[in-house]
Amino acid sequence: MMMGLVFVLAIYSGQFAPAAAAPGGGAALASAEPIAEERARDDLAELTQVVEEATAPGFAPAGPAIPPLPPTGATVTSPFGAQVTFAEAAEARAPFESDHAFDGFVGPMTDPIQAKDARSLTEARFVFLNNWAVPGTPVIGKGTYQVYALQLRLALTDRLQIFADKDGIVRFSPNPGKSVTGLANLAAGAKYVIVRDVENQFLFTGAVQYEPPTGYANIYQHHGSGLLGVYGIFAKQFMDDWHVSGQFGQNIAVQNQQTGYFYTQLHVDRRFGKFVPFFETSWFYYNQSAHYLPASVGMEGAGFLNLGTSGFTGNSIVTLAPGFKYDVSKHLELGVCYQFPVSDQHKSLYGNQLLAEVIFRY
Repeated sequence: MMMGLVFVLAIYSGQFAPAAAAPGGGAALASAEPIAEERARDDLAELTQVVEEATAPGFAPAGPAIPPLPPTGATVTSPFGAQVTFAEAAEARAPFESDHAFDGFVGPMTDPIQAKDARSLTEARFVFLNNWAVPGTPVIGKGTYQVYALQLRLALTDRLQIFADKDGIVRFSPNPGKSVTGLANLAAGAKYVIVRDVENQFLFTGAVQYEPPTGYANIYQHHGSGLLGVYGIFAKQFMDDWHVSGQFGQNIAVQNQQTGYFYTQLHVDRRFGKFVPFFETSWFYYNQSAHYLPASVGMEGAGFLNLGTSGFTGNSIVTLAPGFKYDVSKHLELGVCYQFPVSDQHKSLYGNQLLAEVIFRY
């Protein structure tokens, strides 16, 4: 049949003409021409039938269907709001790059040593903290203290991150009294994202952190054998622009010169483009006693400072904090919040606390 099709196509295209008959061969050629023409008509009819069937509405080719490729330059919208092409979205993650599949989220801001972001990120976070102590505190009188710190996080994969979340300079300015300055303890650890659901924008992460006594004793650091923190962290997006995240875990004092406590925090935010107002609440429940400062002190540091006050077991410190963050770009984030205690103020070194942050993210 294929030879017939070639013959038909050649005749219809005008590219084929029979050769001149050899002398004495006219009778043979005359008898062959009707047969060739009949075969050509049969092949043409069969070809027409095949074409009609292939163009019928219900025609489906044999084998699995191949999905069409997106057009060149077609774009998708990332959670951060940026337009990226399909080619860019399909690119492999660069070494140590932050997990940008959850860019609509923002991390917690209060309690910068305890509160963790559920995402695996590579970033440098500069933190400033200014605290107006409760009047009459036996620790710094009616004064203030400031913290200047740099936190470093490195995303080894989109699930595994190592971090150094405590360091920096602490300045006590008691009133009355003379100001003192010293280095804070160092604290480092690791996080692993156990559940990473990009489609439903949900994360659940486990973290462990150790704070050895490396700081200066004049700012109530460098006592005991350190604190070990074990945490669970979650984050979820709702209705495209709402986010809820939270954390719970225990801070275990390795020796009895520091106070151990259960810690939990809740964060709620609503994204308006690059502007993200949020509200946070924290609860410290002290369940492991210490014997570093006398019971007459009657208060604890609630996070950044651990005073090691005797007889403090069973006490709670609860704080609230409104604030906002602003995404200058995908790689630069600013934040400000105001944190204050709502539990018995005489139990906490916290007074009115202002926090500011600048984050450079890869």
